[in-house]
Amino acid sequence: MTTYQSLLRKRIFRCDDHGSARRDGGLAMGHEPKAWYGARTFYRWLTWEGRPFEERVVLFRARSLDEAVELAERESAEYARQGGLEVLDMVQAYRISDDDEELGVGTEVFSRLHALDLPADAFLDRYDSGPEHTRTSE
Repeated sequence: MTTYQSLLRKRIFRCDDHGSARRDGGLAMGHEPKAWYGARTFYRWLTWEGRPFEERVVLFRARSLDEAVELAERESAEYARQGGLEVLDMVQAYRISDDDEELGVGTEVFSRLHALDLPADAFLDRYDSGPEHTRTSE
């Protein structure tokens, strides 16, 4: 059973239908239809030079935020196992759509508000944290 203390320790953030961050677990009652969720997970590459960090946003269909987080944790463990990565202890889940609402071009899959008192350049510098590792395909 997930407790408030374990949610804080695991640094799981869930967003309600209005995108407001919650730490209460967002427990769903009954049998809700499945909605689309985006789940942001974080990793450390153990085999690349410099051991870079990676963040991913993956889509899931789930009946609740808790279920979306559980699916994300399972998927991230498998992704890390296959790639030789370390899973970092944070999941951020975001409800994207209601029930059978279709996703398409321009659908927001993740959003996070940052309540920081910083100039725009200083804020962006926090996210431009060094060279990126990219792959190109032909």
